[in-house]
Amino acid sequence: MSADPAQSSLSEPVRTVLRLTVVGSLLVAVLYIFRPFLPSMLWSAFIVIAVWPGLVWLQNRFGWNRLACAFLLSLVLSGFVIGPLLGGIFTVAEHGEALFAEAKTAVDQIPDAPPAWVADLPLVGSGLAATWRDIASGNLNLRARLGPALQTGGRWLLGRLGVAGELVIQFLLVVVFSVIFYVHGEALADFSRRLAARIGGERALQARDQARKAIRAVAFGVVLTALVQSTLALIGLLVADVPLAILLAFVCFLFAIAQLGAAWPLLAVAGWLHGWRDETGWALFMAIWGLFVVGGVDNIMRPILIKRGMSMPLTLVFLGVIGGLLSYGLIGVFLGPTLVAITYTLLLSWLAEPEAG
Repeated sequence: MSADPAQSSLSEPVRTVLRLTVVGSLLVAVLYIFRPFLPSMLWSAFIVIAVWPGLVWLQNRFGWNRLACAFLLSLVLSGFVIGPLLGGIFTVAEHGEALFAEAKTAVDQIPDAPPAWVADLPLVGSGLAATWRDIASGNLNLRARLGPALQTGGRWLLGRLGVAGELVIQFLLVVVFSVIFYVHGEALADFSRRLAARIGGERALQARDQARKAIRAVAFGVVLTALVQSTLALIGLLVADVPLAILLAFVCFLFAIAQLGAAWPLLAVAGWLHGWRDETGWALFMAIWGLFVVGGVDNIMRPILIKRGMSMPLTLVFLGVIGGLLSYGLIGVFLGPTLVAITYTLLLSWLAEPEAG
């Protein structure tokens, strides 16, 4: 007995729906199982993709086996990315309580009248001085408002630092997954290539290639530039003998990652040196160092490194970095521009297709 053609035509969409339902359910279940490890796996994937050429160079240059090169690179590169984060976290954990106590004391000592140099500032000096006097003498006193806010903020921040042990475990997992990804890099790359080809053909393969370029561009253009800037900031802070130099350099690193400008914390330090310590020379040095040395590196290095091998506009890269940071946290620095690059490539490929006649 032959099957009814009408029934066969109806059963094929049902089979397709069942297959998609089963496969989708399995993928959701696997993602749920891997959920505790996803942040570490994503960090490891970004690190490995960004510095894969370094692994190839080490193997060709010294003739080491893959595992030795992978372990060395994972430790060194994780230290470059994770080291500044751990340094800042543990510095705040060590000095945080004293820092907020000193900040509250400084707030209590804010005078009712601004220093003379505030009024002497060009363009905005007189307005700032008038605002200072109005706030200090108004019904909502500046000291009364900032004091409790600093105490509350200090308790919250120190409480968040209590999870430092959990962060250390996550960072160790980053090293472990980086070694695994380095050792099996070719197999994983081939799997991603076949998966992209099966999902979207040539268009998906182009998006995959653009995503890889975006990760490397961000790694070198954003993260490497931020590391250089924070290192230069630390040198300037140590030369000027500024307290909590490591913590301030960490703040500069975060400002650079967030594309806010690493020079702003140094300009704040310059104002503090001039207004509270009365060290005009060191304040001038810190302002020049922040604007022209630390800020100059950002203006020179970042555009050059990001544009190497990238066909996506710089504006989209920066928007991806900032939006990813705001949406997904620190990992969004890589995730944001990667998703933007994939979408941008797919959109251009779709627009380039000839219209059906």
